[in-house]
Amino acid sequence: MSVNAQTFAPISSGRKAAILRSRRLVTWLSYLLTALLVALFLFPWLWVLSLGFKTRAEIMSPNIVWFWTPTLNNYIEVLINKGYWRLIINSLIVAVSAVALCIIIGVPTAYAFSRFPIPGKESWFYMILTFRMAPAVVLALPLYVLFARAKLLGTFGAPILAHCTFTLPFVIWLMRSFFDDIPKEIDAAAMTDGYSRWETFLYAVLPLVKSGIVAVALFSIIFSWNEFLYGLILTSDATRPVASQIPSLIRPHGTLWGEVCALATTASLPVAFLIFALQRQLVRGLSFGAIKG
Repeated sequence: MSVNAQTFAPISSGRKAAILRSRRLVTWLSYLLTALLVALFLFPWLWVLSLGFKTRAEIMSPNIVWFWTPTLNNYIEVLINKGYWRLIINSLIVAVSAVALCIIIGVPTAYAFSRFPIPGKESWFYMILTFRMAPAVVLALPLYVLFARAKLLGTFGAPILAHCTFTLPFVIWLMRSFFDDIPKEIDAAAMTDGYSRWETFLYAVLPLVKSGIVAVALFSIIFSWNEFLYGLILTSDATRPVASQIPSLIRPHGTLWGEVCALATTASLPVAFLIFALQRQLVRGLSFGAIKG
């Protein structure tokens, strides 16, 4: 078989320069696109942050005030006089309790969906997912009536259980995909060594998906932390989470926009710190199973 000599002909210097220029252009365009996307996502948060340092007159001015003397009055009012720390503790209680409950129930359930030949398994699985897809307002009235009859309104139990309606399906759905990426031969080998099915789950399979569990738990905490409707209608002043406190800043004479922005900014900081602290585990969990050797 003859080989065309032109196939292995050396690339001319002009051709090399053109290739390098095109690569540099692609690199700069990718940097520019990344910068634009970052600016697009950060702009709303930075705008809210800046409004928290303005006076009411500057916020309500018909013209945008680009240069102003920053004031801490809104943040002082929120952090000291509006019970901010109690709201943060309430949010932590609700979010951590709901996520812990969903992880305890959802992870074994996801393992069962991945490993056991359950009759009608896919139908049951997608029926569970419909609870995640349903808008919160659809379930709000039934949950309100249910918790009222159970005498849970105004307690932490109501928002915790309500948050499970959208967090638990998410945990089951994502954890099942992680378990599906674990070869079933690992289960068989563990059971051959004398492990029971439960011991196989705990000691052989579960350690392999711990990064996925961290990622799922982190996303679930974010969902629960940012939830607004259930925290507003199912709680009392003593149990209300921080995300549902903003309506209290709407007064008959107008909305306290400076305090609203200060509360929104400070309420996002705990989750931001959590993401920053666990970013490696989050990336590892999200990329779990993406590369198979």
